[in-house]
This record gives sequence, structure tokens and C-alpha cells, in this order.
Amino acid sequence: MSQNIINIGYARVSTHKQDLGLEVQIEALKHCDQLFIECESGSNNTRSELEKALKLAQTLSKKGMQVTFTIYKLDRLTRSMFKLMKIIEQLNEHQIQLISLYEKLETDSLIGRLLCMILGFVAESELENLRFRTREGLRKAKEKGVKLGAKRISKEKEERIIQQYLAGESSIRTIAKKERISTSTIYKVLERNDVANNRKKVSQISC
Repeated sequence: MSQNIINIGYARVSTHKQDLGLEVQIEALKHCDQLFIECESGSNNTRSELEKALKLAQTLSKKGMQVTFTIYKLDRLTRSMFKLMKIIEQLNEHQIQLISLYEKLETDSLIGRLLCMILGFVAESELENLRFRTREGLRKAKEKGVKLGAKRISKEKEERIIQQYLAGESSIRTIAKKERISTSTIYKVLERNDVANNRKKVSQISC
């Protein structure tokens, strides 16, 4: 880090179970001088780590430092068009450049800021469309008498999962692949049976 230049990074996943997504972000942001990591839904606009990161960026900028605020992807910052506009406005006020690596966007130009707005609008529209399709799908399924909710796995399979996990010889991902189920199901089995997950995960940095 140069004495007058600092790069602040921010990474976010919705839950502590999204280890892979967090690993990808951390790897992409490893060049940052300081990295803030958060396990919180993108729809939550009161995220403590994001607020800390923005506050630090503004404080350092006021001290005369050249500050860059870097994220892996725009939707890691927010899925709300209104919130995105507010953050960009806030950063611009303090001459802080926002960089999104995935979209290759930088807000140090009018075109860059415009593209951020467009992509923010597209992301929010896609999210709203997804919610609408989900609600419609659930409504139609209910009308047809379909019983909603995931089918619970057998007790025998649960016991196998717990034994494999406690043996410590296989990772969550390996067990999931072997049993042909998702990693989230593994976590649910462990939680349901009060089996503590003490293994070191990247997400434990802030979750």
C-alpha cells in the first residue's frame, strides 16, 4: 500500500453456506489493502460491514488519501437501484472511485457511472422477475395440490452423513457428492441433529 493510496475491498454472500462464492470473491480481491466481508442478504440495506467499509473510505479520503472501493460484482454491493445510486453518489462526493471487477466498471468517468446505473436497473429487474415467477410457480403448484417443500432424506442416510462428517476424513462437498445431495442439505442435517460444525471455513472470517 502506498502512503497516499489505499484500496478497500468488500465481499458479500447471503449465507455462511456459500463458501465457494466467498472464496471466489476473496481471491479476486486479494490485492486490496483492507477487505470487509459480510454474510447478509443483498436486499438488506442496513449491512454493518458495508457501512464500516464506506465510512473508512470516506475518512481516509478526507485525510487526503486516494481511495478506491473495489467489489467483485455489482450485485455484491446491492440489488437495489436506489441504494446503488445513493452509494455511488456518496463515493463521488468524497472523490472515491468504485471498481467492479466482474463487469470491468470504474466510476471515475460519466460513462462508467451510467453503465453502473444500467446494470443496477437490470439486476433489480431480474430479481423482481425471479420473485414473480417463483410466486406464480408456487401458486400454480398449490392449485394442483402439489405438496410444497423438499422431500426429507431417510434416517439411514442422515446417520451416514453424520458418521462421515464426525470421522473428519471427508469434506462437506465430498459427502454431498457421494450421497448425491446438495451441500445445503448436509448443513441442514448437521443442524437438525445438533452436530456442531467446527471445521474451519473461509466464511468464518466474518460470519
